[in-house]
Amino acid sequence: VEGCKLCVQGRKLVLFITGKCKRNCFYCPLSEKRKGIDAVWANERKLSKKNAVKEAIEEAKINKAKGAGITGGDPLICLNRTCHYIKALKKAFKKTSKNFHIHIYLPTPLVTKSKLLRLAKAGVDEVRFHPSFLQKKTEEKIEEIEKIKLAKELAKKFGWKVGIEIPVLPNKEREILNFIESCLEYLDFINMNELELSDTNLEALKRRGYKEKNKGAYAVKGSEETALKILKALEKKKIKQKVHYCSAATKNLFQYKNRLTLRAKTIAKPYDIITENGTLYRGALYIKGRANIKDKVLKLKKMISSKFFEFDKEKKRILCPVGFVLQHKKKLKEAGFIPTLVEEMPTYDKIILQIDHV
Repeated sequence: VEGCKLCVQGRKLVLFITGKCKRNCFYCPLSEKRKGIDAVWANERKLSKKNAVKEAIEEAKINKAKGAGITGGDPLICLNRTCHYIKALKKAFKKTSKNFHIHIYLPTPLVTKSKLLRLAKAGVDEVRFHPSFLQKKTEEKIEEIEKIKLAKELAKKFGWKVGIEIPVLPNKEREILNFIESCLEYLDFINMNELELSDTNLEALKRRGYKEKNKGAYAVKGSEETALKILKALEKKKIKQKVHYCSAATKNLFQYKNRLTLRAKTIAKPYDIITENGTLYRGALYIKGRANIKDKVLKLKKMISSKFFEFDKEKKRILCPVGFVLQHKKKLKEAGFIPTLVEEMPTYDKIILQIDHV
C-alpha cells in the first residue's frame, strides 16, 4: 500500500503522538523513554510543548518527507492533538506535495464511529488497526471486527484505505489466518511485521519461550517462517487484498537507512562526509579544560576558512573536515585542541557512534 511504499523509501515522518495506551501487549517494543509517557516525538526529536507542531513540520521538511505515519501508544487517547497534527501537516505541504500521505496506527479499544469520523475529516489516508487477535473471548473478537467494519463503511465517503497490521508470533499461523479470514471483506490490505526484540519486551518474550533469530539479532526466531506460511495460504485463496510482510531487516536496511540518508543530505555541512549507512563522518576539535573559546576560534581562523568549521554549542566542540584534522593534528594539539574523528547519526539527537582521537 502507498504508506508502505513511502516508508521503505524513507519518505515518511514518524510522528509518535503519545506513549499512553489502554492495552498492555507483552510484545510491545516501545522504549522506556516513550512507553507510557505522554510526549510527542517527530522521528528522533522530542517536541517541545510550546512549538511542537512547528517543530514536527520542520522535521518533515528536513527529512524530505512525502507523508507521515502516526503512531503511539494509542493516538485516540489524544484525539484532539492527533487531529490537530494531521490538519497542520496537510496544510503545510499542500503547495509542495500533491498529497501528503498520512497513515495512522490504531489499537481497537477506544475506536468508535465518531472518532473515526473525526480522523477521516482531518485527512487520514490509511487506517491500520492493531487487533488483539489472540484474545480468547469470542465477543471481544466480534467487537474488533465491527470496528474495522465501521472504518470500511466510512471509506465509501472519504476514500481512505483500511487494513490490519500485526506482529507475526511464531507458530500462530492458524490463529492469525482465522482472524484475517473473519474480517477479510472489510480489509484493503494486510501487513505483517516480523516480531522484534527490545529492551522492554525481552523478558516477556523469553518467558513465553521465544528466542532471538540469530545471535545479536533484534528479530524473533520462527516469526519469518510463520509469516511465509501465512503468505502462501493467502496466495492459494487468491484474495484481492494486498498482503505485505515487513521483516526487521527491511526496516533497518531500507526504511531507517533511507530516512537517515535523506536527513543527512539536508543537514550535511561542507566539512561532512555522508557514509554509505547514512551517518555523518566529521572532524571534531574538543577543547581542553576551561580554555577561552573565542581565543581558540581566532587561532583556528588562521589555519582554515571559517566556512569549513563551526562551533557546536550543545556538545562544546568545533566541527571541521576530516582531512584538516589528519593533516594538522600536531599543530592543533599545540594550539590546545583535542583533534578527533567522529561518526554520528544525522538525527536531531546527534548520537555519536564512534569517536577516535588522532
